[in-house]
Amino acid sequence: MAKTPHDDLFEKSSMTFGEHLEELRVCLFRSVIGIAVGCLIGFIVANSVVRFFQSPLERAMENYYLATALDDFPHLYGEATYEVKQMILNEKQIPEATQIDAGKLAQALQITYPEQFGGIEISPYWYTLGDFLPGGEGQFCWQLAASKEETETARGRCWQLLTEDERQAIKSLNSALSSSAGPLTKEQQTAVLRVLNSLGGNRELHQSPEFAALTGSDAGLAQTFAARVAQLFGQQPPATTDTVGSLRTQLAEKFDPEQSRRLNKLLLARVFPSALRTARVNVLPVFAWRPVKIKFQSLSAEEPFMIWMKAGFITGLVIASPFVFYQIWIFVAAGLYPREKNYVFLYLPISIGLFFGGASLAFAFVFDPVLNFLFTFNKGMNAEFEPRIGEWLSFVLILPLGFGISFQLPLVMLFLNRIGVASLDLMVQQWRVAILVICVVSMVLTPADPISMILMAVPLCLLYLVGLLMCRFMPRGRNPFDEAYEP
Repeated sequence: MAKTPHDDLFEKSSMTFGEHLEELRVCLFRSVIGIAVGCLIGFIVANSVVRFFQSPLERAMENYYLATALDDFPHLYGEATYEVKQMILNEKQIPEATQIDAGKLAQALQITYPEQFGGIEISPYWYTLGDFLPGGEGQFCWQLAASKEETETARGRCWQLLTEDERQAIKSLNSALSSSAGPLTKEQQTAVLRVLNSLGGNRELHQSPEFAALTGSDAGLAQTFAARVAQLFGQQPPATTDTVGSLRTQLAEKFDPEQSRRLNKLLLARVFPSALRTARVNVLPVFAWRPVKIKFQSLSAEEPFMIWMKAGFITGLVIASPFVFYQIWIFVAAGLYPREKNYVFLYLPISIGLFFGGASLAFAFVFDPVLNFLFTFNKGMNAEFEPRIGEWLSFVLILPLGFGISFQLPLVMLFLNRIGVASLDLMVQQWRVAILVICVVSMVLTPADPISMILMAVPLCLLYLVGLLMCRFMPRGRNPFDEAYEP
């Protein structure tokens, strides 16, 4: 005849059913108090915790910016020399392209340091390499040399105003460019700019009859198609301007060498439109070095406060977790026989160690590979990453917590085995299903990337083996359900 359990399952237990409920109430109350105290401490140190957990992202972003700067340097500035690489990798400085107004710089130096820089003469209307269109140096030399036989054109007049040395320089440059497809050397660039600045400083250029009919690009603006469209819709059309005409009038009344150079620069841009840019500020293209600086964005006024609350609450849970685990094991031990109560001193350190081991693994070994993997897609798509503090800290605070909880797997397996839900043989036979469940859980508890899922699934598979060993070799307590009676 089959055996049935006694009516009172707690007949030989160390506590009655009512005493179990009272012990549960006390343990829950103590756990809530512990969590409250932990959260209070967490709110005090929340800002420090946030800054601490920002360090993996700052480190990953710094490496990303440095690697990107090193890869982009040859395309933007030329060869990355040994010194450049050391500046980027060791000094953690990245180059940043910028342009300096040479005229304003010279003026500021002359005013501030008259004794040292009072003799500097830099006109804001001198030509620089930035005034050329792509390939414009060659176009300018070719067009200027081709117009030497033209006597009544503006280009021909430019050729006539050159000195003999300048003409020889243009011919040599034209020959060199025709025989070589490579970029101009520094000496050749200097020679082209010398010729252009010589023409720009020659007042005879804008006084020549060949240039008298030329107007600026802004002349008659009110008569353009855009102005007529504006009038059609009842809008105020832009005022008619004529910078070239205004400069001619000013120079006719009183000669100014700077305004003369400005007028010549405007006219030359009309004569050589395929070689020279339209009028622009005299700037010098350079690049400056700046240290890598990581910034976190906040898109709303209340977001930092919510982050502080979340960080304080999660920190409080982590701080209170040993006490909460202790209360759980106290409740379990209360229903055990005296010789079984010592198990709490065995299982509690294991539970706490597994929790903090999982959280530490996430922080020390998971963040960097995951971030480096995700940043490769930003680099491939040429997308700038500006981290939002709310989204990032939600990820960085929850992930260690998920790792810590999931690392309780061996104890869960031991618990299920001891209460008779899953036998050791069943867990061994169904290891394939267990691995599938581990992969699904890892996918749910981690961000949407394969790296973090793998980094969680692999340790959990090893912990599954640890759980099997614990079920096999850990001490086994008495189970009251095993005691039956004969009717």
